[in-house]
Amino acid sequence: MDVRFRWVFFDLFDTLCTVDEKAYYEGKRLAAQTAGIRYETFLAAWRATGADASVGKIRDPFSRALAALEACGVKDRSKAAQVADLDVETIRRCVSFYGGATDALASLRGLGFKLGLISNATATTAFVVQPLHLRDRMDLLVFSYEVKAVKPDRAIFEVALARAGCPASEALFVGDGANRELDGAAEMGLGTLCMDHPVKAESFRSRDGLSRPDHPRVASFAELMARPDLQEPLQ
Repeated sequence: MDVRFRWVFFDLFDTLCTVDEKAYYEGKRLAAQTAGIRYETFLAAWRATGADASVGKIRDPFSRALAALEACGVKDRSKAAQVADLDVETIRRCVSFYGGATDALASLRGLGFKLGLISNATATTAFVVQPLHLRDRMDLLVFSYEVKAVKPDRAIFEVALARAGCPASEALFVGDGANRELDGAAEMGLGTLCMDHPVKAESFRSRDGLSRPDHPRVASFAELMARPDLQEPLQ
């Protein structure tokens, strides 16, 4: 059998982990209430900070909260601190692994594959790394806010491959396809696999930003582990 891959890189949200949208928006409602701002006004301001937060221009949860509140006319730093705390509490509450994810990661490592994460994320995501034991489960974590580039930009894939010491031809990228991430990985020369879970956080997905539909596709981690190209790593 012609085994192609030595490294398997995963996306985080909607791929390895699911996001409880109800819990997320409950957290944002509480943040708006805490700041004394209408929920719709606060949510729009929060979303407007997302692009800068994802590339590290906004460096931490407090700075993001401060920017969002200032856009709403609130300059109270104590309220920004409370909103930042709620942001961290919310992500810890609403993010969890899909069924079968941790077993699949353990099985792949047991087979000898190296595992990496390539995620578009803000600095708040750092607060789920320890609860999810991501550093224990994976060999390499690459977050967009740290490297100042988001998928599908070449730069974030280049950083991941360089840190792994792996040519693109020996790496597989597994993602749900948001942000044209699968297209970007394929253009870099990585193998691609769409993890098409039946349940996704649809309110965070832009239909205009989805990857092409022609990437190989699985709907569960059981299907992923049954693939012939993931039975043994390239030596």
